[in-house]
Amino acid sequence: MPMQLDVHTNALRCSWCGKFIHEEPITVKTCCNNKPWVFCSKQCYNMWVREWLKRQEQRTGERRKTLL
Repeated sequence: MPMQLDVHTNALRCSWCGKFIHEEPITVKTCCNNKPWVFCSKQCYNMWVREWLKRQEQRTGERRKTLL
């Protein structure tokens, strides 16, 4: 699960949407990323978490047809 960091970054843009960050950024690091992600708002962070969780799920194969 992503871990929220309490660090101040010098990033000027959101890692998800690319907007300029005018307020305090949300900084998150996961075990998969080598660098922290910086978000401009809770909304961008929530969209990123949804996509991140989808990518972490294991895919199951197609159902096999039953033999008659």
